[in-house]
Amino acid sequence: MLFVGFATIAYSQKMKLISGDFSSLKDQTEVNVQLVFDKNVIFQAENFTEAQYLDYKKNDILNNPKKTKEDWEKWSKDWNDFKETKYMEKFLKGINHKSKNIVFKNNIQSKYTLIVKTIWIYAGWSAGFVMQPAKLTSELKLIETDNPSNVLFSVDSSGIEGVGISENPNSEYMMEYGRISVAYEKTGRLLWKQIAKQIK
Repeated sequence: MLFVGFATIAYSQKMKLISGDFSSLKDQTEVNVQLVFDKNVIFQAENFTEAQYLDYKKNDILNNPKKTKEDWEKWSKDWNDFKETKYMEKFLKGINHKSKNIVFKNNIQSKYTLIVKTIWIYAGWSAGFVMQPAKLTSELKLIETDNPSNVLFSVDSSGIEGVGISENPNSEYMMEYGRISVAYEKTGRLLWKQIAKQIK
């Protein structure tokens, strides 16, 4: 198996309960999950908009003599595919990883909905055997589905690194969207860890 090393960067990562608690989940068996990835998401240390970040990536790819227009088109398609489906799938994989009594799913009818609002993304980089993981800042809120103004808890999830998940293949870290997806998975795992402490 190929061994890949990870470079580090000085961002603080933490998950902090801002309001409420997790007790409302104690008797639940299913929870709906909604992932929000809107035009307000910012990227990289420069705080690019998504459009600015995509322009940066397009120029980076097209200015590489080893790359072609087709490479950019494939990258762009994969970016949108991950944004539309894979990030949600990876978050669900993470939060359900050790959950035994509650299943978190997308687009189901349930009493509560967990909203994962994407705030900031650092895409990391790959350079052969050394990679820097992606980082994700998000706001995690549990609301009553039929009464969205009723917020049961709010968690500030800051700079979560997409590392520490041994079963993920090294290939998942090669592209920006792959590394970002692992940060969503790690966010799910860390949130469940906080929830499990209270409702066990």
